[in-house]
Amino acid sequence: MSRALPTVAIALALVVGSEFAVAQEEKSADDLAREMSNPVGSLASLTLQGTWTRWGGSAPGIDRQSTSGLVFMPTLPFKAWGGNLVLRPSFPVAGVPKLNDDLAWEKERGFGDIVLVSNWGKKTGSGLLWSVGATSVFPTATEGLGKNQLQLGPAAILGLLKPWGVLGVFWQHWWGLNPAEREDGVNIGNLQLFYWFSLGGGWQIGGSPVPTANYATATGTTDFTFPLNLGFAKTLMAGKTPIKLTVQGQYFVTRPDEVGSDWGVFFQVTPVVKVPW
Repeated sequence: MSRALPTVAIALALVVGSEFAVAQEEKSADDLAREMSNPVGSLASLTLQGTWTRWGGSAPGIDRQSTSGLVFMPTLPFKAWGGNLVLRPSFPVAGVPKLNDDLAWEKERGFGDIVLVSNWGKKTGSGLLWSVGATSVFPTATEGLGKNQLQLGPAAILGLLKPWGVLGVFWQHWWGLNPAEREDGVNIGNLQLFYWFSLGGGWQIGGSPVPTANYATATGTTDFTFPLNLGFAKTLMAGKTPIKLTVQGQYFVTRPDEVGSDWGVFFQVTPVVKVPW
C-alpha cells in the first residue's frame, strides 16, 4: 500500500489548518461535532479513512481472506445560490484478494477508482437538510481493482440535524458508460445511512453503514450487501484545528453467497481546514 497518500493528507491538514478561524475556537466541542456531521454544511475538511474487512462465502478459502484500504476524502464547500455546493472527491488505495492462475488466493494492491460527488443543498431553520447533484467514478484503478469504465449517476442527501444529533440518508447510483469487450456494464446503487447522537463533551455514538445493490451480475440476479454499523466519534481541538476521530465496527447481515464482506472495522481522522474562499 502506498505511503504517499497519508503523508500528503497529513501535510495538507497541518499547512491549511494551522491558522483556523478564531470563531471556530470559541465554539464548544458539541457544536463542532454537530457541524461536522452536516453533509451540506460550510466546513471544509480533509478525511483520512482506513478500512479492514474480513470476507466470507461459499468459495474455497474465502473465509481466510480480507480487504484493506485507505481513502483520502477532502470536503470542499462553496457558497452558491443561497446554499452550499459541496465537492467530495475520494482517492483510494487498497489491497484485495484475487484468485491467481493456480486458483490460489493472493493479495493485489494498488490504486482504486477516483470518485467525485458534486451536490448542492442547504439546511433549513428547522434542521432539515437536503442536497441534490451528481456522482462520477473515473477508471483510475490498478488493473483488477476497478470496473475499468467511466461511471455516472445521480446523488442526493436528505436528513435532519438537531442538538441531539443527526439522522439521514445519502443515495448514489452509477451506470457504466464504456464497458470493455467481455466486461459487464455497471449498474450499482447504494444508500448510506447516517445516525449520530450526542453524548456531550464532543462525543457521539452512531454509525454510517452503506447498503449496496449490484444489478448487473453475471447470473442476472441482484446482489445485496447490507452492513450494520456501530461506533463512536470524538471531536476535539488540536491547537487551532478541530479534528473529528471516528471508529466503527460493522457486520454484514446480507452479502453475495459465494464471495462477499462478512465483518470489519474502519476509522476516520477528519481535521477541519480553513480555505481561501
